Amino acid sequence: MAKKTNLRKSVVILMVLLFCGVFTIGSSIAGEKKYRWKLQSGYPHGDLSFELLKGFAADIKKLSNGRLVISVFADAEIVPLEQLFESTQRGVLDILHCMGAFWGGIVPVGEIEFGIPFAYTINEADTFEGKAEVIRDFYYQKGFVDLLRQEYGKHNLHWLDMHTYGGPFVLSTKPLVTYDDWKGVKIRDEGIYTQFHNMIGARGTYVSGGEAYMALKLGTLDASQWDISAISGLKWHEVAPYWVKAGDNDHVIGHMLINDKSWKSLPDDLQKVLETAAKNYWHATVKGYGQEFINAEKMVKEGTLKESVVAPEAIKKHKEIAHEIWDEVAKRDAASAKAIKMIKEWRGVK
Repeated sequence: MAKKTNLRKSVVILMVLLFCGVFTIGSSIAGEKKYRWKLQSGYPHGDLSFELLKGFAADIKKLSNGRLVISVFADAEIVPLEQLFESTQRGVLDILHCMGAFWGGIVPVGEIEFGIPFAYTINEADTFEGKAEVIRDFYYQKGFVDLLRQEYGKHNLHWLDMHTYGGPFVLSTKPLVTYDDWKGVKIRDEGIYTQFHNMIGARGTYVSGGEAYMALKLGTLDASQWDISAISGLKWHEVAPYWVKAGDNDHVIGHMLINDKSWKSLPDDLQKVLETAAKNYWHATVKGYGQEFINAEKMVKEGTLKESVVAPEAIKKHKEIAHEIWDEVAKRDAASAKAIKMIKEWRGVK
């Protein structure tokens, strides 16, 4: 009888210990800090890179088991584009999603990061995906990421990862074929491309993505540069039916920048979650934009989009002008000089 009593006591004690252990573990999981962040893009609803951010946010929630939840906002839904950089610095936003060309006056190397004209024209790969990976390899294997993190870090921002928009996508209300065809063309652009277009004889100007459709329709603009979302989401081809193929960059690059305090507040495992989700987002943009270029070619065959292929002799002149800009950009600061040196060595340009 004593043995049975002792056995019962042992079982009871074991059950109590197990219960306490489970309760302790459960309390630990329940007590883990949860983070709710705000991300704003520099792009409107309908832009493909913005729409793909929904997958990025879902990825983070899943990979973190709900410990990090990111709310995604489009251009100007919290702050206007011109305040996006500063608002992320100050912590009004935790993450911005945009491109370095917009911050070129603050972080000069951002112009190069985005893709100065003809820097990301890739000949060693044939496919959209292959060309993208050549550029990513340059970023991560040649030290370019380290340089970017150093420069954005000076502004209390952590450079998280890159994404592609495909190449610059120009739609025009008229064909642009010869070098002279570009003279006087009023074209929507941004960053270093304004200087480039001015140097080839056009008139570069900035108009927000949301206003470009009406500007093209009314003749305020003759052409507009964006990414391929210009037709897939923004429908600019309805008022500017010519797809101008100018032999320029095969991809231009965007980024996500994180408020440094927000980044450092995360435990290591959640930082790794962000890095994993950001890399997944890179692949999502490569796949998404690649498909949209296939769709654009189908539209050409169907007659709903017209091609305007710039002549080789015009492209040659454009490239020579672009290389003049490279040398000028290299004089802006030490980081820009280092970045241009990297680009030149990588692309075999003297």
